[in-house]
Amino acid sequence: MILDPRLCGVFIHEAFGHLSEADFLYENPRMAEIMRIGRRFGPDMLNITDDGALEGEAGFIAYDSEGVPGARTPLIKNGVLAGRLHSRETAAKMGEEPTGNARAISYRHPPIVRMTNTFMEPGETPLDEMLQETPDGIYAVGFLGGQTNKEMFTFSAEEAYRIRGGKIAEKIRDVVLTGNVFKTLQDIDRIGDDRSMYGGLGGCGKKGQSPLRVGDGGPHCRIQNVVIGGR
Repeated sequence: MILDPRLCGVFIHEAFGHLSEADFLYENPRMAEIMRIGRRFGPDMLNITDDGALEGEAGFIAYDSEGVPGARTPLIKNGVLAGRLHSRETAAKMGEEPTGNARAISYRHPPIVRMTNTFMEPGETPLDEMLQETPDGIYAVGFLGGQTNKEMFTFSAEEAYRIRGGKIAEKIRDVVLTGNVFKTLQDIDRIGDDRSMYGGLGGCGKKGQSPLRVGDGGPHCRIQNVVIGGR
């Protein structure tokens, strides 16, 4: 399956980004062990970043709600878990440095760990080449809805097309992707040389604080062995 940049970004935000929020990790010993710095989660070409200093994007912040400057935080670097998102509190509890990710939607709410602009970095494969190397597959476009439960996810694509002989062919209906985020990251075998970012007032919700402006995005990417449902 080839994901377009919109669906790639939602996948990274929902299925992986929330697992990188340190308040979730120190409250969950099992996930903290899985999300161990230095653990390999994907191929060498895979890089995932949260960047609050990315000016012009929906999740840009000069400073977070604790006065820490917005910053670029590598989450996965060359396929290996390299970092996580922190407030001052979670950083102190885990013996790490704040990352500028303590955010509150207003003065009525306490700052909690939240993403800013979270995305997959571009790779080196043009979309045309990715398609040519896919004799039989599905091209999934956009995001219609979905849910996550720890490392498990289910997402519905807004549109989908069959790939036949390396070309986009007929439109197909009701394509739903499901699986384990860690297995899915391992199964990425091509990453596009493009990148698009998305975001806006719809924002992100967590612990009763919604909506918070965030950005997400990425390039086209190809994943092997995706479990697909629908008609």
